[in-house]
Amino acid sequence: MLIAAGLEAGRAPEWWNIEHPDRVQAVHGAYVEAGSEVIHTNTFGGNPLRLSAAGLAGRYREVNAAAVATARAACRRRSLVAGDVGPTGHMLPPLGTATVEELREAFREQVEVLADAGVDLISVETMSDLREAQAAVDAARATGLAVHVSMTFERRRRGTFTIMGDPLVASLLALEAAGADAVGFNCSVAPPEMVDMVREAAPSVRAPLSAQPNAGQPRVTPSGVTYDASAETFARDLVAMVDAGAALVGGCCGTTPRFIREARKALEAARRL
Repeated sequence: MLIAAGLEAGRAPEWWNIEHPDRVQAVHGAYVEAGSEVIHTNTFGGNPLRLSAAGLAGRYREVNAAAVATARAACRRRSLVAGDVGPTGHMLPPLGTATVEELREAFREQVEVLADAGVDLISVETMSDLREAQAAVDAARATGLAVHVSMTFERRRRGTFTIMGDPLVASLLALEAAGADAVGFNCSVAPPEMVDMVREAAPSVRAPLSAQPNAGQPRVTPSGVTYDASAETFARDLVAMVDAGAALVGGCCGTTPRFIREARKALEAARRL
């Protein structure tokens, strides 16, 4: 959505919280109008470590506070605002040299600003290393806000794992034990695969389960990346996820406001809202 609004390729979206808050607000507003009950701040890469790599070293307070103000202006109390927390971009051993303490500190700095700026909850998302996800949950819980955490999984011959090898059910149970108020999965896969993930996790996980699939599989075209699912099939799959045990559903990559609008219609028609 931001790229369609003019964000340059390779530029961190968090720059626009400062440079073009009106455009970010317009994107938020489109999702609110489509029926989103929760919108995420434009802070996926808003931790100090990742912002430093994006040319925003030392500006994490400004970036995150501006993002919350922009989201608040868009929702006008018609939806909740989740402070979005993504991975740091730094790898733990054996692939990297970062420590859990360094990652936890980076998350602490970000979530404190998000909480002080007035988000309703913290949403940790797209985590592929359970240790990093746990560090983010630890930091987020200290704010006193509700904490949602979502990891990204894919199907393999031996089962469902993150790219770091963390298994689906065991990871969600570990995050639940760490104090997350809701746990789930997002990104990586198309909706039908995520229906199966919900069915796999629902019998074991007690916390509210969330599911946010992509709008199908990505396809590179001359005009950019597109996704191959229709809004209608996406909506039907979200209904199937709720039927399978998901308490929170939404969209990740490629899910424009039209996808959310169709999902609301389908869920309301099935009386799942």
